[in-house]
Amino acid sequence: MNVIEIFGSIDGEGIRQGLLTTFLRLHDCNIRCSYCDTTYSYGIDSTFTDMTVQEVADAIESLGNHRITITGGEPLLQEAAVVELIDELNRRKSAKLEDKSCTVKKSTVRNELSEGTQGVLADESPYDFNIETNGTIIPSFHRDNVWFTYDYKTPSSLAEESMDLDIFKVSTRQDLIKFVVGSVEDLDCMRRIINEHPTKAQIYVSPVWGKIEAASIIDYMKTYNLQNVRFQLQIHKFVWDPDAKGV
Repeated sequence: MNVIEIFGSIDGEGIRQGLLTTFLRLHDCNIRCSYCDTTYSYGIDSTFTDMTVQEVADAIESLGNHRITITGGEPLLQEAAVVELIDELNRRKSAKLEDKSCTVKKSTVRNELSEGTQGVLADESPYDFNIETNGTIIPSFHRDNVWFTYDYKTPSSLAEESMDLDIFKVSTRQDLIKFVVGSVEDLDCMRRIINEHPTKAQIYVSPVWGKIEAASIIDYMKTYNLQNVRFQLQIHKFVWDPDAKGV
């Protein structure tokens, strides 16, 4: 796998906002958005580490978070390796949970289950994978603990023509479709698209950093009664420098 970075932090947006999460950022992207905030993840000047799936799994395990976000760049450019990684981590976690289960059963029979053991078990949750993708590639796989955040590119991105509208058809109730907007034109685009393409996915909207007032987005939602659109801010850009890496 071509890896830009692996780090633990809080999730800055989406349904897991504020929760501890491990991020795997993969190298390269197939589009060039005007407002991209991870330009270091692609292009001739970007640097990445060539890692085996086993090495990536080891690094993710070492950080101890059960919520995993796989992002980029565009992670689905390395889809086969991403699927292999997910299956490997699921296999490892299942083995650990099975071992813990056996330990608990033995301890329960002897009535020796300590509070310390219960605390460890509480932390042994199955993995939950979010794959952040740019809306140009339809994933070809499904796993029960994998969901997708599709980033629909609005006009100010200069990449809207690359969008695959089938994302609205294939999305499930677990998935998110995110509109990043920098203008009223972008908001009009979002409203038109969600009216023309009904979906089961959850719809989120957030501002391009420094390009549009957050309050104006909320005013727009009120004006057009966008009851099923959720406004969000990228909270990591308020906690750390907006241009900081690895956070």
